[in-house]
Amino acid sequence: MSRHNPTNPALRAILIGCAVMLFLAGPSAAPAAEQESVEADGIAAIQSSNLAQARDQAISQALRSAIAKTIHSSVSPDVLAVSKAVLNEKIYPITERYIVRYRILREAEQDGAYAVKIAATVDTAGLKRDLRRHGVPAGKADEARSAEHRFVLAVRGAFASHHDYLAFRDLISGIPGVQSVSPVSIAPDLTEWRLRSSEAAPVIAQELSKRRFKGTTLRIVESGADSIVATLNGKGVSRD
Repeated sequence: MSRHNPTNPALRAILIGCAVMLFLAGPSAAPAAEQESVEADGIAAIQSSNLAQARDQAISQALRSAIAKTIHSSVSPDVLAVSKAVLNEKIYPITERYIVRYRILREAEQDGAYAVKIAATVDTAGLKRDLRRHGVPAGKADEARSAEHRFVLAVRGAFASHHDYLAFRDLISGIPGVQSVSPVSIAPDLTEWRLRSSEAAPVIAQELSKRRFKGTTLRIVESGADSIVATLNGKGVSRD
């Protein structure tokens, strides 16, 4: 007598299909992109009784306002103040690229104009990516990176000992704004360090010019965005 086989081909196909569906619907699915919900208003004058045109213009203005609100929540006022041209030329003309979807909450004709209020979902990930690409820091982490300066400090003159070398390094490290000092090269008459600082090289150079090391005044020979060249009165350093 033959037995019923519970693993017949049809049943096996159904079980495999269910397993695939559970896998695709499971937690391994890709996470949603970074988005933000924003409400914004728009208004446009009704010209030549063209209500449809005024409505379209009001919606476009509201969408632009939604993008502007998103940018203002991500970018500091100081950065915004110097980025107006970039935003007007590179971001606002392509506002709709960053709108995932929107719906109209309210619309009405009023005093010869058409006004709308929308709720928009903004692709903040794409917006921030384009802001960074155009040199506009978007977020505290970006601003911190943009405020970080890296440059080389070259000091002409010979240190009398390794102790003096370390003491001079500590002097540099103590300058406000200097975050790290890393050695680059040591030669008989030239020593170089790579500095990481929250202040630009010219600011650090100015601070260096106020410092004295073992009774010797530092003199700044050259200062630029990428490097500072200093000398100790052209005589090097000797131990007291």
